[in-house]
Amino acid sequence: MKILSSSHKSSVRTSAVGSIPSLYVMKALLAISVVALHSPHSLPWIGLPGLMVELFFVVTGYFLYHPDLGKVQDRIWKSVKKVIPLILILQLFYAILIPPAIGNPLTTYWMWIRLLFIGLTSFYSGHLWYLTALLLGLVCFSIYLKCFRGRGIPLLFSLILVWAVLDPFRHLLFGQEQSIFAFSFVARAIPFLAVGYYIHANEQILLRYRWENIYFILLILMGIEMLLWGYLDNWDSFPSLINLLPLRFSLFMLFLSHKNFGQGTWLEVIGEKYSGNIYYFHMAVIFGWTQLNSHSPLLSKIYDYGGALIVTLISLGIAWVVVKVQDKLGYRILK
Repeated sequence: MKILSSSHKSSVRTSAVGSIPSLYVMKALLAISVVALHSPHSLPWIGLPGLMVELFFVVTGYFLYHPDLGKVQDRIWKSVKKVIPLILILQLFYAILIPPAIGNPLTTYWMWIRLLFIGLTSFYSGHLWYLTALLLGLVCFSIYLKCFRGRGIPLLFSLILVWAVLDPFRHLLFGQEQSIFAFSFVARAIPFLAVGYYIHANEQILLRYRWENIYFILLILMGIEMLLWGYLDNWDSFPSLINLLPLRFSLFMLFLSHKNFGQGTWLEVIGEKYSGNIYYFHMAVIFGWTQLNSHSPLLSKIYDYGGALIVTLISLGIAWVVVKVQDKLGYRILK
């Protein structure tokens, strides 16, 4: 089994994500996997280890990179300006759909802290943590680059240990359940933005390796590691450090090393045009369907069996409508 490739066919590109079809395919698969995670999925969905929402941060970080740090800063603040209206619109939408229990800030300060730093107000708007983490992560990443002039990017990878302590290893270390701050920009956005940035900066070197083999080896090692941690935690939890970073890193590189993968397919189209809105609105679909479940045992049974497929298709339809309306107006915010 070879780890180092004798040559690599993928050319290094620094243009928009549209020049790399495989990353569009990955974005589509990411959106679908998030839907499957949040809804019943008794139908045979295929889970790809390492395909988790953090790869959205990696994609963003990848396209922030430029040899000129001034242009990097321009890209960061352009992204910040796009994220702010997204947060405002979607938080307002979910606040109208599911009114949060907002009270006096002096007595409900914890809820306000969660809203400002994590973006959480209710279960059905919980997925918006990603946008809040992205916004704060971009700002902090900009400050870091300015202070250290682009050096020491791998040091930011170590922030993933914050996530490890607050989430998968929390039960093993402290006997406690997941902390809400595992979804903070420190634990998720900053390190994975740095991963994407680092990958683009070192792309020519990284693409020399056979990432199919590396990914397969990491899967085996992850299985062994999970058994070890499970044994130490009396089989109550099965955390994995390999799953947190190395596996996600290798999966991104696997897609990147086959840049034309999926070109011209419907997955590329979904990733390019609709993946964002599928992610934004799938929890609204779940909320609506679960409200109907109480009035119809048949609908409830259908949802329990094929909820992931149903929510994906309805969310795709909503995303299509949202894109079409914005195209008509000539102003795209939700994308």
